Amino acid sequence: MRGELALRRGVGAGVVQSLLKGIQQRKIDRVAAAYAVAAWLVVQGASIALPTFGAPAWVLKVLIVTALAGFPLTLWIAWHATPVPHHRRHGPPPPSTASDMALLVLLGGVLLISAVEIAAQSGILPGLSKPAPSARADAAKADTSPPKTSIAVLPFTNMSGDPSKEYFSDGISEELLNQLANAPELLVAARTSSFAFKGKNEDIRAIARALNVASVLEGSVREDGQRIRITAQLISAANGFHLWSRTYDRDLSNILDVQDEIARAITAALTHGVLGAGSRNPAPARAPIDPDAYRQYLEAQSLSASKTPEDDAKSVALFEQVTKAAPDFAPAYAALGRTYVHMAEFQNQSPDLIAAAEAALNQALKRDPNNLEALSTHLLVALMQWKWNDAAADARRLQQLNPHSVFTLRGLNAYYNSMGFLEQQAAVLREATRLDPLSFVDLNNLASVYNNRGDYAEAESAANDALALRPDRVLTLYTLCTAYAGMKRANRAQILIDRLQALGAPDASQGCAASSAAAAGRFAEARALANQLAGRFPSFVFDETDIGSFYLAAGDMADALTWFNRAYDKRDYHLFAIAYSAATPPALLKTPGWIALKQKPEAKAWQAAHYRLAAELAGN
Repeated sequence: MRGELALRRGVGAGVVQSLLKGIQQRKIDRVAAAYAVAAWLVVQGASIALPTFGAPAWVLKVLIVTALAGFPLTLWIAWHATPVPHHRRHGPPPPSTASDMALLVLLGGVLLISAVEIAAQSGILPGLSKPAPSARADAAKADTSPPKTSIAVLPFTNMSGDPSKEYFSDGISEELLNQLANAPELLVAARTSSFAFKGKNEDIRAIARALNVASVLEGSVREDGQRIRITAQLISAANGFHLWSRTYDRDLSNILDVQDEIARAITAALTHGVLGAGSRNPAPARAPIDPDAYRQYLEAQSLSASKTPEDDAKSVALFEQVTKAAPDFAPAYAALGRTYVHMAEFQNQSPDLIAAAEAALNQALKRDPNNLEALSTHLLVALMQWKWNDAAADARRLQQLNPHSVFTLRGLNAYYNSMGFLEQQAAVLREATRLDPLSFVDLNNLASVYNNRGDYAEAESAANDALALRPDRVLTLYTLCTAYAGMKRANRAQILIDRLQALGAPDASQGCAASSAAAAGRFAEARALANQLAGRFPSFVFDETDIGSFYLAAGDMADALTWFNRAYDKRDYHLFAIAYSAATPPALLKTPGWIALKQKPEAKAWQAAHYRLAAELAGN
């Protein structure tokens, strides 16, 4: 038996050796190399030339498949057509047995498979290529391909020759984006994601894939005194072709009408054949605006977007000047109210700012009842003032006007959060991240909601997505740390606790340490950390309800209720929703202190509003 195996090995080795000699004699290796180079050059040339002449994509694919299929055929022909060199003819006969030919075919097959794999990995054959891990993850997250009416508005190029006027071209882009977002028939990528590509020389189709939209609007703005030229192009992400383009040369005082005209043209281009021509009634012409006032408005918008205390103060001063110079311009009132709210909520400013915000928003809605930004901010102000019925009316109005607008979704996020409907809150945030996939804020809020629901694995995933955008953001590191605490992964939580401390965020670090200690049953340690946080209040993003929740997790019901009552006096609009958090022990709801708190007039009003919303969501 061993002799037979040895004989077979010897025969096999002889066949292979004979085949290799035949390849060398007939110069098959040179033929293969020459064919590969020639085929590669032809395919590369075709990939450049065919799109230029408008050839369909299948032509290039047929050419590639033909080139690959011809490879083993060329080897076979070369084998039989090439004569054996003269000086070898008197030696051993060249390989011509069936087994030799089988090996040759096998070799050609291996080379063919290798060529196909290389082409697939390099993207020459898109249908066969394996997506990168990030692409597979994105594909898993995307439920469907982009709707035909989805669009992203990129920052327009500043053609004025003055870098200081960058705010003007950016502002025109943002105003167009907001006007398109007001159209319920369109799905518009939000500003955060669209403006993430500012100054980057990215391919339009790559941008569209990243933002999950079917078309992209780009253009340029040239401002020269009282005149303005806007050039806009709507580009299909499917093939890179222009769907619509136009240049507008107008007086700057008519800029509002120009923006309306562009928005109508783009909406018509995207909805033609989907909703039918003339699906929207043309908007009435708007009154001219003073060019200097409009410049101030765009500058204030640019300052407000930075979210710093200094720029907020500057933007408020400019918005106030605009409302005096253009008293009928609703967007200026809406932006002023939004900035007041941001200052009051995140910069510990005077509570009088909320009253000022309400007044500005009322002025905006008086002039334009359909202003989505004003309605969304007005809803938030109503929650802050515990005007539950007003908040409900604003939420219904937003949904009626445009359920897909990012303004609507963010307003509903605050509404469902305050009213204790975590499932609905998570749903609107998921939709918001679809419209604004590069929004750190929405991803962080989604992670926080998952934590409140006790869905810690989902919270971990959303927090990591947020950290991919802003790696050292303290707020998200804290959110991720609390997710690890909820999963009782103490080692991972401790890594983040140390990292937060190293980043100079002791309150965030101690807050997560308190959650981790409580989850591990170290209640004395958790209580001591809660005492330290209470002693430094206010700090980080913690409000009275948060401090009460730290005591609650540590098992200290008495101190928790003390802080919850402080939250009631402060009118913290997050207070009552803690009854619906997965982290809240049911025992709290049965304590005399909590029962007494829920008997207070404003608490009863909240509970009635909660039940009404529950009935609406149930369809009753």
